[in-house]
Amino acid sequence: MPTVTTTRATAPGYLARFAPGAETGAPRSFDGDVSAPGVTVLIPTYSPPGGGRTVSLWLCLSTVLAAVPGAALLVVDNGLSVPDARVVGELLRGTGREHRIIAAPRASGTRYTAAQARNAGLAFLAHTDGSALRRRLLLFLDDDTALAPGALARLQATLDTNPRAIAACPRVVPVPDLDGWLRRRPGGATTLTHGVPGTTGHAPATASRRLPGALNGDGYDLLSVTSHGSLITGRTVGLLVRQDPVLWWIRHRGPLFYEGTPYGSSEDMLAMALLSRLGELWAVPAAEVVDEARKTPGATRAQQFAWGYDHAWLARALAEAGAIPPGVNALAWRDTGWVEYRFADWGPHAGFLINPAELRLGYRMLRAITADQEVAGAMFGVDAGRVRAGTHALGRVLRRWHASAGAASCRPRPDLPPRAGRDWAGLRDGMDALVGHLAGNVVGSLDHGPFFLYGARQPAVAPPS
Repeated sequence: MPTVTTTRATAPGYLARFAPGAETGAPRSFDGDVSAPGVTVLIPTYSPPGGGRTVSLWLCLSTVLAAVPGAALLVVDNGLSVPDARVVGELLRGTGREHRIIAAPRASGTRYTAAQARNAGLAFLAHTDGSALRRRLLLFLDDDTALAPGALARLQATLDTNPRAIAACPRVVPVPDLDGWLRRRPGGATTLTHGVPGTTGHAPATASRRLPGALNGDGYDLLSVTSHGSLITGRTVGLLVRQDPVLWWIRHRGPLFYEGTPYGSSEDMLAMALLSRLGELWAVPAAEVVDEARKTPGATRAQQFAWGYDHAWLARALAEAGAIPPGVNALAWRDTGWVEYRFADWGPHAGFLINPAELRLGYRMLRAITADQEVAGAMFGVDAGRVRAGTHALGRVLRRWHASAGAASCRPRPDLPPRAGRDWAGLRDGMDALVGHLAGNVVGSLDHGPFFLYGARQPAVAPPS
């Protein structure tokens, strides 16, 4: 398997591209697409300690083969075991499609990340060696995701309808397992032909909406991105992009994905902002991509801890790059909608609070958990002591917020959708996600003080298409 060399982006250089006035020199139109018609599908895969993911990768590929006649397949080996690498090679050869497997580079002592893998795939496509796999459109998938019937057609219709769009984003739907979803969906196992699921004949739907994006006159809007996630920026999973402009970016501006976040998460947030430099981002709610959910509460909690930590790290990294305004910013829910508060001077502190009312509840939960050393150790392992210390720091911040909120300047945020209630049907994942994310926030903020960020993504009523 060939190894691809890709340029690693340093934090100051990469994040400075989000600062106000950052010049990209990006092309203004996409009329010059020169790649062959069709779709290139980029999928990273690896072998986790608990067992390989070749079964879920095949299920992912099977939905691609059904939806994309003539698709070119690029799989990035992001840490495959030797037996799994052999199986992946056999799976790709069995598709009969143009394909390659490349290895993601990894510096000594560093871990594999999705950002590394995607950058390696993009670098390969941008290089002459990748020309045979280049198509007009590029679809990002993971090895535990799958296309719902009609999803790709809907995404493509959105790009065809909006010539200024650089990317179309699906709605990502978590499912317990891909195999069960595949068998239960309309036309599931009964339409399998040589192991490839058939389509159901859904016509493309053009209902879509333009995403506001994370970049504005003040730089990177970390507050809205961390509070409302894909409703602001979209996600990389299932993203369909125009390939030529993206490869132009790779050749002239460097990597699309940042590889240096402490836990290797949150890469979507930054990459989607860079894509918005190239054109408009559009959401297509009727286009669904399913994503296999974490199997246990502990796995959910660990994943959310990583995201929460990296969000807090971003508060410092973006501030030092000049990409976010100074001071303390808070987003609070009022009867009239979301309101953003800004404190120009909080002494040496700078940071973000998302929904202080919910944060007070989360603070009390973490206090109760960390008060019991045995429980805290069971939930957070070696990080239990840091979670306890970070929780105390969060308490001090909330008390200061409560005492000084009346002195802050404020403005309404009608661009953010109304708040919805937390879903009791997802209590297990919802509770573990909230606790895990806030635990990551408090530890990340403790490690990167005087900068801080506290708050999980808010449940929202999706804006109309």
